[in-house]
Amino acid sequence: MRPEEPGGEIRKRAEDIARQQVESGDTPQEQLIYELKVHQIELEMQNAELQNSQQELQRSRRQYELLFDFAPVAYFAFNSEGGIVEANHAAATLLKTERKYLDRKPFVVFLSKEYHTAFFNHLRRVFELGHRQSVEIQINTRQGGQLWARLESRHQRGVKGEPQCFTAILDITDRKQIEDDLILAREDAVSANRAKSVFLANISHELRTPMSGILAMSELAQQQQTGPEVRRYLSTIHSAAKSLMTILDDVRDVTRIESDQLAIDKRPFRVGELVTTLQAMFQPNAAQKSLDLVVRVPDNATEVLVGDRNRIRQVLVNLLGNALTFTESGTVTLTIREEEVSDFLREITFEVADTGPGIEPAEQRRIFESFNRSLEDAEARYGGKGLGLAISRRLAKLMGGQLYFETDPGRGSRFFFSVPLELPGDEEDFDAAAVLPTTSGSGDAGRILVAEDNAINLLVIRTVLEKAGYAVVSVGNGRDAIARMEQERFDLVLMDISMPGMDGITATETIRARRDDPSIQADIPIVAISAHSMKGDRERFLEAGMNDYISKPFVRDTVLSVVRAHIGAGS
Repeated sequence: MRPEEPGGEIRKRAEDIARQQVESGDTPQEQLIYELKVHQIELEMQNAELQNSQQELQRSRRQYELLFDFAPVAYFAFNSEGGIVEANHAAATLLKTERKYLDRKPFVVFLSKEYHTAFFNHLRRVFELGHRQSVEIQINTRQGGQLWARLESRHQRGVKGEPQCFTAILDITDRKQIEDDLILAREDAVSANRAKSVFLANISHELRTPMSGILAMSELAQQQQTGPEVRRYLSTIHSAAKSLMTILDDVRDVTRIESDQLAIDKRPFRVGELVTTLQAMFQPNAAQKSLDLVVRVPDNATEVLVGDRNRIRQVLVNLLGNALTFTESGTVTLTIREEEVSDFLREITFEVADTGPGIEPAEQRRIFESFNRSLEDAEARYGGKGLGLAISRRLAKLMGGQLYFETDPGRGSRFFFSVPLELPGDEEDFDAAAVLPTTSGSGDAGRILVAEDNAINLLVIRTVLEKAGYAVVSVGNGRDAIARMEQERFDLVLMDISMPGMDGITATETIRARRDDPSIQADIPIVAISAHSMKGDRERFLEAGMNDYISKPFVRDTVLSVVRAHIGAGS
């Protein structure tokens, strides 16, 4: 055997020792004695090395057993049937039992029936796939307790070479409890937010009803011949009511956005007309503070685009209002830019820049949060409810756009509102708003039945209609409306949704169901009137058989526009 071959080193050492004990001669007998001696020494050395290896293996085995037995982690070895081949002290402690009880015990005795399948599937994957597998199951201890455990398993060979599943089991009961607590906390938060949204929607609805009366009656009173002091009082009342209505609108919008009930309307509108209206609206405020209000519209701007004009206007009103409020001197500028995205799509960017105090770094991170007021030291001077910018950003996102800002504290701010708008198709007709004349009459314009249980709202709508020349008959609920229709003929019915006895939807469905009854005008136009303005409300009213919808608070021109759309402008 050569030294470089396996065992060659032992052969060389054996030859060195043999030469010291026996001289190698030239005769065949002397050479044979020498070879026998070398072989003897080689066998002794191999035997000694084998004994050392066995001892080292035993020491390693004892060390492994000590590590296995006293490891802080529960270790199991399973056979292919799920029987426990081996388990350490931590495993016995985990199951609240003794190690001798676990020997050859089927592990499923510690599992509820609903976890048997999960355990055996886990075991099968370990033996079939051969690589590491994990599963989370619930374990029952021998003393009747329960714990959540994570099984981390891999394939190995036993002492006799038999296949085994070596598994470490970790107690994850505390983690599971935290997860369950988080799930419950999330459900509670969602439930609380839902309850908040319902409360805000209800309270907004209830407050809008009396506010409708205050706004309308103060507006009507301002049209009467009164002294300057009374006109000043009425103007103050009307202004305060409008401010309160703005707050109610903001609260309603927050509720609708959070509950995903805010619908985005897409209709053709004139961008130039919108900008002109905004300029006319804010020019008096700018002049009062000696500010320059500048509007820049490109000469080649697209005239008509398709989008939600009212929501775009709402965002711009908020941005311009803030700019004028916080700017003491200088200029507020509204700049419009247009970029072609495709043949049918344009991205319109509205930039509102001011020369105001800018926004401090600490406030910049919170500027779009609900109920946050930027420039806290200016609250006493400017007020504010902290909802406008938060709603504006959400509206921008709902329209597929974005709202962001740049600011230089002490030198001003620039807000950018970009929104994608479509070009109108051939089938879309642009319907400009008609200007309604102020008329009065004695009923020649038409006869209208108003079903409304609120006295203030009834007075408002009756006054608006009678001044426009309509004869008005009023009832307090749906049942009385049906009875009155059986006695008289009308040109239109204005039907409140929420009324005692019989609500407006039930009354409308009852009327429409009597199409074959000649004693009632089953096909008469019926217009819903309600403070409900959540997503889906209009569709719900139309589905019940109503022809149109007027929301509270009543705006005179809106009421007359809807009425005339169904029965004409009268004489």
